[in-house]
Amino acid sequence: MNNRIVQCILLSLIIITPLYAQKIIIENEEGEGIRGVLVSTDRNEVSISNAVGVVQLNPEAKSFSFSHVNYEAVEYTNEQLTAVIVLQQKIQSLQEVIVGANKWEEVKSEVPQQILEIQKKEAEFALPQTTADMLGNTGEVFIQKSQMGGGSPMIRGFAANQVLLVVDGVRMNNAIYRSGNLQNSISIDPYSISSAEVIFGPGSVMYGSDALGGVMDFHTTLPEYAERSKKLFYGDAQLKYASAMNENTANVHFNLASQKLAWTSTVSFSSFDDLKSGGWFPSEDYQFGNKLFLVSTDENGVDQLDTNPNQLRQSPSGYQQLNTLQKVAFKVNDQLELMYTFSFSNTSSIPRYDRLTELNPIMSNGAYMEVTMEDVIEINSTSLITTYGTTTPKFAEWEYGPQYWMMNNIRLIAQQNRSWYDNLSLIVGHQKVKEDRFFRKFNDTKRNESYVSLELFHLNMDVNKEISKKASLFYGIEGTYNDVQSSAIGKNILTGEVNKALPRYAGGGSQMTTLAGYITGKYKLTNHLVGTAGLRYTETFIKADYTDEASKTLHLPYDQLNTQVGSITGAIGLAYHPDNWQLNTQFAKGFKAPNIDDIAKVYNPSKDDLVIPNPQLKPTDVYTLDATVIHYFGDKLRVGANAYYSWLTNIMVRGPSTFLGMDSVFIEGDEYAVTSLQNADQARIWGVSAHVFYHFTEYLHLKGTYTYTNGRELITDAPLRHVPPFFGRLTLGYKKQKLHLALVGNYSGGIAYDALAPIEQTKPYLYSKEGALPWWTLGFNSSYRLTNYLECHFTVDNIFDLAYRTYSSGINSPGRNFGIAIKGYF
Repeated sequence: MNNRIVQCILLSLIIITPLYAQKIIIENEEGEGIRGVLVSTDRNEVSISNAVGVVQLNPEAKSFSFSHVNYEAVEYTNEQLTAVIVLQQKIQSLQEVIVGANKWEEVKSEVPQQILEIQKKEAEFALPQTTADMLGNTGEVFIQKSQMGGGSPMIRGFAANQVLLVVDGVRMNNAIYRSGNLQNSISIDPYSISSAEVIFGPGSVMYGSDALGGVMDFHTTLPEYAERSKKLFYGDAQLKYASAMNENTANVHFNLASQKLAWTSTVSFSSFDDLKSGGWFPSEDYQFGNKLFLVSTDENGVDQLDTNPNQLRQSPSGYQQLNTLQKVAFKVNDQLELMYTFSFSNTSSIPRYDRLTELNPIMSNGAYMEVTMEDVIEINSTSLITTYGTTTPKFAEWEYGPQYWMMNNIRLIAQQNRSWYDNLSLIVGHQKVKEDRFFRKFNDTKRNESYVSLELFHLNMDVNKEISKKASLFYGIEGTYNDVQSSAIGKNILTGEVNKALPRYAGGGSQMTTLAGYITGKYKLTNHLVGTAGLRYTETFIKADYTDEASKTLHLPYDQLNTQVGSITGAIGLAYHPDNWQLNTQFAKGFKAPNIDDIAKVYNPSKDDLVIPNPQLKPTDVYTLDATVIHYFGDKLRVGANAYYSWLTNIMVRGPSTFLGMDSVFIEGDEYAVTSLQNADQARIWGVSAHVFYHFTEYLHLKGTYTYTNGRELITDAPLRHVPPFFGRLTLGYKKQKLHLALVGNYSGGIAYDALAPIEQTKPYLYSKEGALPWWTLGFNSSYRLTNYLECHFTVDNIFDLAYRTYSSGINSPGRNFGIAIKGYF
């Protein structure tokens, strides 16, 4: 099936690349066709260039004038006219704008938060596999991976449901986003993203719960209308291959529009084989991630072990993914627009690679001893021989079911100078999520199957109003309703016998509702000093029903759980931007209200513990003070730094608990420790980051980033789990006309094993015996515009083929990885 898709796309590229006789191509200096160039002649004829910069001209005209809002206008006589006209881009006097801070376009220099911008061309240059990789390629967001089909961003010592994913103004975070590493960012198709912003620090005033460490705000491609012609049609198609995981990706995008109606469509399909790790080991410690064994099951249900013939091949880890984005917009008039958005992502089953490398502990001197693959010295068909004794893999199977995400939105955008708004956005929509888990312990005939589905309905209204030339207001309301259904079974792989099992969440269903309102004001104190202040109030309601047959076997002291918590949050900041300087500071409060996964989860047998609900769980609050300094040394050099300090209260940690007076219980003959999520210690997180951008020449530049974070609980002085070691990125780039080259260095420090967070020390299969090891890699990226219709990319990641694993990850990163992509425009 995958080969057919590739062949069809290749054929499409050939078909859609016509040769235009007697037509003019209008390009920029990088060889890209310029859409929408207005061409007027001395005969009062007007033409507009199409999507790839092609325009048909009247050969009888004597002179031609070419104009575009972003390019310098030029004039040619008929004799001067050539087959290709190159326009020079204007030196932009307009100030840089961003969207994410207050949900509307604003001048960046007037926003007090630290914000990272990601543009489509910059992101595509590195050929990322997923959106998580796109974030990691910035060098300012750390990415953890439990398996190849995932990517959990870590921002300022927070991760999972303590950072917020937003797509086109709508939050993706839902009632079952967990506190452990979360891999849902891959549901966003990187090929559908037109731009993105990472807002560092608390963003709860604008975005509500979960925005403790930051907000990742993704803007997907918008439909474009035919403004000066009756119709508009353009698009592109891309094929990509990467060697380390044998990736085959195909993407098609097009835009079809009239002056009133516009449709944009993006479809992507990717296939990944097992991921191959690097083969260079700076020391023996770096071999800890080698996959030594494979598991197979015979017809009698007996699990067998085989030696992995290629220990660098991390098997099983491959998967497939399909994404599509469809948007239809209708321009009612110049002030009113309606838009429908359909986003869909689905994967095949994704092997949970980290859990498939976990080994059973060994009894030694009356106590259990944890062992890892570093300890294995011999493999036979039934066991693994270690230096401490005999063991087996803990799991024969562990995989996520297809990761399913669908979102439907209807958005009304009004731009009118009314008494209570200048711009208004109203979004009503629905999301559907499916998260299934399947696992079977080694030599156990029972396969555990957990099914979770979620329906999320959301309403967002966001308004801005200019009160005066100095003052503006941003305000709005948000409402969400989450309905969670959960079930589980145990299935005998030999007989097919099925028995009900305890579900992950309340078997009778769980619901979470949030209601919120916010207001933010911005005031220009002087021409260079802007102040902002905002407040938000959120009320969260949770209900869980444990009256189902499976949940009743636990004998909980209640049939239903009902909680209600309110949270008020605020922020105040200043942005000062005199000539060649940008000075920002902000003090903000963020909060994380308990969701259904935090407060009402019942059962997690794959970790040998019983998680019981905690109705007394309170929101986690964070108070953050940060400051940003940026200085521009003319046009050649930009240097910036940020420092912040965060106070956390009521942090949520999983800890030992009791159930019916017991600290452990037996379920189906297996003993499980009793735990619950609890409000425990306070914590402090502080950090610094820096960036530099230097132009050696017009074409050659250097860019570097560095991030350091430190976080600890106050009473125990224990490190926090989502605080990675220092990391960063250094890029030497060359860009001239159609050619773009870059040498890219990525680096990360390490953390000694006894300095890891306590919960990380309970997962020895993720680390070497020395802990999280430091690493650095060197890569090469390139692109060249072959013709107006065709562009090619070539990359080499991890040139020295280093075997390395990013902090807290459960799978090694790719070894030497050759990537190639070809993109056609039509």
